[in-house]
Amino acid sequence: MAEPTTSVVVLPRSRRRGPAGNVAAERLRRKQAKVEVQDGRPHGWGRAEDPDAESREKFSFLARRRANGTPLLLFTVLAVLTGVGLARVESRIEILDVANEITELSGDQQRLLDRKRRLETERAYLRRPARVSDQATERLGMEPAPPERIQRIELLPAALPEPEADVESERPNP
Repeated sequence: MAEPTTSVVVLPRSRRRGPAGNVAAERLRRKQAKVEVQDGRPHGWGRAEDPDAESREKFSFLARRRANGTPLLLFTVLAVLTGVGLARVESRIEILDVANEITELSGDQQRLLDRKRRLETERAYLRRPARVSDQATERLGMEPAPPERIQRIELLPAALPEPEADVESERPNP
């Protein structure tokens, strides 16, 4: 028959039983004992039928709060978030106003470009040589000049005047 083998299991220090390894458990027991002494129950809550239940004061929600700065912190955070929200709304309103102004100016630009195109077309129509000739004949009574009345004029290149040295020498130097 085979001999049974034995194995040794080593538990972590917090799980060991004995004088050296029971430090955490002892600390927990002391803490629970202190709570039992202070409140009468390990969890700290009492029952309505406890004899000292009437002697306890009933505090309102506001009386139970501790003044540890939490309300001020919450108010500050709320005020900052409100300010950021208002600034964001104001910037969006400004963006929309600028967008409306851009739309109006784009419309004005389109109307002006359209008017310019119409005026250029009208100018081209009014400057046609056939129309100018008709208007000169009908309104002003002008007629084309006969060839014998046309004279040719030739322009000679202009000569540059020569600098006069005599004029400068006649002036007295001060």
